[in-house]
Amino acid sequence: MFSVEMNANMSVMMSRMMSEVAGNVVAMCAEKYGFSADEAMRDLDIRVTNGGKKGRGEKKVKVARVKALFPLPFNGIHSEMCCQALRQNNGLYTQCQDARKGENSYCKSCQKLADKSEDGIPEYGTIAQRMAVGPFEYTDPKGRKPTAYTKVMNKYKLTQEQVVEEAGKFGITINEEHFVAPAETKRGRPAQPKEAKEPKGAKGRPKKTKKVIQIDGDDDDLFASLVASASEPDEAEVDAEKEAEKAAKKLALEQEKQAKKLALEQEKAEKKAALEAKKLALEQEKAEKKAALEAEKEAKKTALEAEKAAKIAAKEAEKLAKEQEKAAKKTTKKVEESEEEETFKKCGDKVDGKSKYIRSEQSGIVYDLDIYTNTEELVPVGKWDAVNKQIKFSKVEIESDEELEEEEVDE
Repeated sequence: MFSVEMNANMSVMMSRMMSEVAGNVVAMCAEKYGFSADEAMRDLDIRVTNGGKKGRGEKKVKVARVKALFPLPFNGIHSEMCCQALRQNNGLYTQCQDARKGENSYCKSCQKLADKSEDGIPEYGTIAQRMAVGPFEYTDPKGRKPTAYTKVMNKYKLTQEQVVEEAGKFGITINEEHFVAPAETKRGRPAQPKEAKEPKGAKGRPKKTKKVIQIDGDDDDLFASLVASASEPDEAEVDAEKEAEKAAKKLALEQEKQAKKLALEQEKAEKKAALEAKKLALEQEKAEKKAALEAEKEAKKTALEAEKAAKIAAKEAEKLAKEQEKAAKKTTKKVEESEEEETFKKCGDKVDGKSKYIRSEQSGIVYDLDIYTNTEELVPVGKWDAVNKQIKFSKVEIESDEELEEEEVDE
């Protein structure tokens, strides 16, 4: 026997795929033959649910519940998770397998039937009522009793072994009494004894009797031949028996051929399902590996960018610190230079006993004393030579005090 082991995720994926196929087939048939797809899905016991909130760009997920290949009888147990109403189910009166609607005891369709009834009970009763009596003693609100399971077996052409095997797939144990056919009882008044009637002749014209020619001396042989011909079977009956035997063999061959075809199709479907499951598992594994690699790559890239940004920030901070230190030193120097008071001293030639020039004791620049006395403006004329103790007049006009001070600093 061919079998496939699947984990929970693969089982859900296979259920979704089977649900989509079943939904598409029912919808196509409903469109072609003009019946309600929703009602057909409900009658076929195919549950369709949404796998989550439907967001933008997301596809609605359909999940089909796995069900038996044919109806199974009442097994004496019930589920609290399912609807508490009974379904007719080919006259077997079994529990509805749909989920409850919210906190109600029934599903949506069974709740509608309960609302229509006067006592608030669905048409075929509840599982509690079914459990309160024996497995073969239940009667629905309208007085109907369950159908014998042997009739359902005859309808679907099932054997006891097939029923037991299918029930075993769902962990169900079938009561042996379900396989015992009930005694047939005829409805109506009991039949009255009929009086024996004399057999009537065949309808229509009487058959012509064959003329027998007797020959003297051959009486015994002629009688023997007539007895032998009477004991031989009719050719029409022989032909009918041959045709019936031929038809029975043909039917048996057709059934055997159909059974082989179904077995091959089932095996092919199982192999295809196994291949699809394997393919889905490989694709899922590949996607997970790809996602892990992308995440690792993104993490490395982020780390490198963070490290690079930290280095750049450190350099910028170091550069800013140096600039601030340089600016601080420059400011300090300027403050120190501004704080230092410049002093002057008279020097050079004298006119009428008075000096004509003054010099700066700090920079050594010589200025015109008369101009300074009259206008308080320092006009440089040269530079004091401290070695020779004389004024070294400049041939090129000195532009300003600040330029001479900058040259002094450079030297």
